[in-house]
Amino acid sequence: MRSAVAALLAILLLLPLAGAYPVPERGVVYQVMVDRFYDGNASNNGPFYDPSRSDYRLYWGGDIEGLTEKLDYIASLGVSMIWVSPLNDNINRMASGSAPYHGYWTRDYKRIEEHFGTWEDFRELVEEAEKRGICIIVDYVPNHAGPATDGEFGSLYDNGTFVTHYYADAENATRNPYTGSVDGIYHHNGNINDWFGFQLKYANLFGLADFNQLNPWVDSYLTEGALLFADSGACGFRIDAVKHMDLGWLESFYLRLYSKGPLFIYGEYYSLSPDKTDDLYELYRYSNVSPVLNIPIREEIVRTFAVFGGLDALSEELEDYYSLFTYPNKQLNFLDSHDLVRFLNAAGRKDRVERFHMALALTMTLPGIPVIYYGDESYLVSGDGKGDPYNRPMMVFNNTTEAAHIIRTLAELRKTNDALAFGDFKTLYADYNTWAFERTFGSHKIFVVMNKGSPRNLTVSLDWGDGTYRDALSGAEMRVSGGEASLELPRNSFYVFHVEGEQGEPLIGSVTPYTAQPGQRVLIGGAGFGSSGRVIIGGVEARVISWNSTEILVEVPEVKTRKAWLDVVVETGGKASDPAKLRYYSGNDVPVLLVLNATNITGQLWIRGSLPELAEPRPLLKSSTGHYFTVVPLPNGTAFEVELYRGLRWENLEPTGLVYHGTANGTVVLEQGPLQSTTTAPEKTCGPAALLLIALLPLLRGRRQ
Repeated sequence: MRSAVAALLAILLLLPLAGAYPVPERGVVYQVMVDRFYDGNASNNGPFYDPSRSDYRLYWGGDIEGLTEKLDYIASLGVSMIWVSPLNDNINRMASGSAPYHGYWTRDYKRIEEHFGTWEDFRELVEEAEKRGICIIVDYVPNHAGPATDGEFGSLYDNGTFVTHYYADAENATRNPYTGSVDGIYHHNGNINDWFGFQLKYANLFGLADFNQLNPWVDSYLTEGALLFADSGACGFRIDAVKHMDLGWLESFYLRLYSKGPLFIYGEYYSLSPDKTDDLYELYRYSNVSPVLNIPIREEIVRTFAVFGGLDALSEELEDYYSLFTYPNKQLNFLDSHDLVRFLNAAGRKDRVERFHMALALTMTLPGIPVIYYGDESYLVSGDGKGDPYNRPMMVFNNTTEAAHIIRTLAELRKTNDALAFGDFKTLYADYNTWAFERTFGSHKIFVVMNKGSPRNLTVSLDWGDGTYRDALSGAEMRVSGGEASLELPRNSFYVFHVEGEQGEPLIGSVTPYTAQPGQRVLIGGAGFGSSGRVIIGGVEARVISWNSTEILVEVPEVKTRKAWLDVVVETGGKASDPAKLRYYSGNDVPVLLVLNATNITGQLWIRGSLPELAEPRPLLKSSTGHYFTVVPLPNGTAFEVELYRGLRWENLEPTGLVYHGTANGTVVLEQGPLQSTTTAPEKTCGPAALLLIALLPLLRGRRQ
């Protein structure tokens, strides 16, 4: 009997309640550059330390203990997640005139940088943060190690044991006959000069030693390093430089991390423009795997408020941008970051602080999860310069400002009004100076209105009940009568009106993560779930681990399907929710290099196949050896077939009529012709018109439904 009870307790310990993980959309992220935040332990400051804090390329003393000491300050802003800069052990030399104070020049993925602390310090940070309702997201850098030709020359260690450096690795590197890449533990293809195609993913980013993630040792090493943080209590990861890694490897990497639970993982895909280009198309493909930082629209917001530009044009740009995501509310909005010039340094206006308040409030009310860069609340800027490294000054603590009030108020509102967390996005009025938009989620509503021009009176159609409503930020009044809202808008004003009604039926607003394989746990956030019910994923009932009225933790069932996306439905009290979407993987997925000999076919080529992992078209790269290739996560040992398409990324794809097959393992050279068994052939359920729609991948508005 005692052994049975012990076994049951062990199982329960392995299956934490939903409350152990956040519903990210209900929270706000606070981004911290650890070295520039607070010095909690002066004994770890050297070497390469500047006590005067005047040399922006040296360490200034911030550490994990200092961050822990300031948790009450961060909690006072109402945030629920802290994104910390990379903590892994960095090189012990200067490179290009800089110390690695920023954390992005890793030498050992299994140790903590000594300037920042120890694993014990990290676990204490996690525990203390959890006491305050905050979880820790770790910035992780799997694309590259340190500089290849400076500093420690790409030296790499495995928990203190030397592995190699860039030049020693080059001596053992060989050219892959299919990709044309010279590979060892690192890629040895020089630096990126052409910012597209092969070089983008297989050459060194700004001279940093570029990992060959398809090397089995590298694959395991990077995964083990990340799992150390997950096992130490991190609730998620910000993944650096996803633009420069094979999407297929990242998919398999994320799936391994999700074995620890519904972690919140998001990527940094650096693209400054929301214009429809190949680069932006890839950003949307990455967002099908994990959320991304909304870098393209950040530039648009800063330009509009800090310099010039019409709110009407901005509203159209944002509506188009958000409409293309499967989960627009899970992408991340920000105003300032460690990579870009801070708003207050970019704006040369006399009213730049008022405009900063407007832009800050906007990033917190648009679809997406807000990210506050450390010191935004205290108007932190450098007087020594604008861009990197001057966007990383030492923290100034002040949580009594108007900016802090905006952050705190809207962070708390996100926890109680699901329209901010999960709502849709609809512009009700826009001109050059004035913009009003509404977001709704069931009976929860948000109405946001702003005016950056001269004072004016505004009347706009609004389907709210008659009455007087008060803005959450300043208490300004809005009167609604007969479906018309009337309010006065001073210059540089920003108002947030809200309504919270009881949600009478199940509504899904969030699935975290929205990519998973059988046996993994996903957290469903929403409203009206009651106290019990069923969750159906792809037509199969999922095992419920925990359930309350706003969160459900379930285990993904095995589903016999060839579809990429499965419907997720909550049933409770005789009612069923509208379906949400889950990107489904078969299970036992490994990164597979798919190779195609297609020397007689020209143009951009794509494949689409008979497994969920291949259900959406994937672009092929052309190698210098004449082959076409891509990396795809596939269930190890499984036979499959693919059809070949041709076309440009933003246009319709044309089927070539050619079919190939293979069996998933490390490298698969596809053979022409279908599989002998018809049970594994691709679905033939659509005509030419439907194929054109399929080729648009997630870039269809219908995907949001």
